[in-house]
Amino acid sequence: MTEETEVTRQEKEIRPTAEELTKERSARAFRWKFCLIYLAGVFAATSMGKMTPISVALRADLSLSLAQVALLTSLVTSVAAVLGLFVSYLVRPLPPHRMLVAGLAVMGAAGLFCARTDSFGAMLGGRLVEGVGYVVVVIVAPVLLFSLGDGKQLTGALAIWGTFMPVGLALGSFAGGMLSMWLDWRGWLTVAAVGTLVVAVGATRLPAVAPKREEKTPPGADRAATVRRLARPMALGAGFATVSGSIVACVTLYPACLHEEFGLSMETAGTLTGVVSLAGVAGGFLASWLLVRGIPVKFLFVATLLMPAGAFAAFAGAGGLGVSVGSALVVALANELVVATVFAAVPLAVRAAADLGAANGLVAQFGSIGALATPPLVGLAVTAAGGWWAVGPCLLAVCAAGLVLLLIAVRQPSYGTRAVGEAA
Repeated sequence: MTEETEVTRQEKEIRPTAEELTKERSARAFRWKFCLIYLAGVFAATSMGKMTPISVALRADLSLSLAQVALLTSLVTSVAAVLGLFVSYLVRPLPPHRMLVAGLAVMGAAGLFCARTDSFGAMLGGRLVEGVGYVVVVIVAPVLLFSLGDGKQLTGALAIWGTFMPVGLALGSFAGGMLSMWLDWRGWLTVAAVGTLVVAVGATRLPAVAPKREEKTPPGADRAATVRRLARPMALGAGFATVSGSIVACVTLYPACLHEEFGLSMETAGTLTGVVSLAGVAGGFLASWLLVRGIPVKFLFVATLLMPAGAFAAFAGAGGLGVSVGSALVVALANELVVATVFAAVPLAVRAAADLGAANGLVAQFGSIGALATPPLVGLAVTAAGGWWAVGPCLLAVCAAGLVLLLIAVRQPSYGTRAVGEAA
């Protein structure tokens, strides 16, 4: 009898409890839902990098000028810079899970259209529609993430979500370069579009999420209430603009610096810059790891200052190629760490759940504005100063202002997961 009792006790210890099984099922459900949402962001971001490796072929086949190719390449970013906040209000009353599928479907259809067109005007229209789909995806995807749960699990997921942009850009650039050699540019655009549509089909498995209801405000106070509610999201978006603009400026100018200062060919310099940018994605996963362990977001935001510090050494031309590349890697790692932290901190910058979409729209819009405006401004400063050394001081001014804005955005958290709130 004693032996049977002991065996029964051991079986109970080995057999998982109902609570443990529930937690395990919940964790598995969270992972596959997050993976679908993350893939949606990655494939959306490929639209911003997929045109670069086929630009030469586009110019030859469609008789395009360099300015026309540049417009096609940057159009998705330009659409986000103009329409981010506006689109966030348009999709606010609509179910976010359906809008994610719709955004991906629009991008896929527009990509297929671009793959078959033979004129600049048609290609321009297709890219414009693709840009609208991109904005929808990057606005509603984080809203879906917020609906998956709360606590440290969500905090880490939001930080990892912040890596979707560089991963998508790398996928678009590297995959486009390889596949376009085998399939030509039309084949590459078709493959990219089909991949986006496949993710859209997968996203239909995401559970329904009701749109957030906007809180009522007294008559006559709507405008003032809106300004107050969006003040910190705007500060977060403006701070994000300085960070995104700084890394785009570095990535844009670094190949020319490597070519002039160290004698590398433009092809080698461009490849090396791409590798450094891709390696920087590790910074986003580091941010996720640190946030889950309770490191305050305001401390992680201080890493913004590592970007100009790295830029000083990367563009100085002293210390050799190894020092320059290593310093550029510091810039990329710091950028991704801060970018991931920005996305994880969005709940801290809003006063109500209904404003999450607007906050995402502001972050997308301001980030795109920074990515478009900063590189030419830094380039003008380099030309005026007559040397690459000017990149460091420019980024120091930009990033210092950005750090202040980021800290303002999270200074008084009033909504969000407990883990993120504690981290602030």
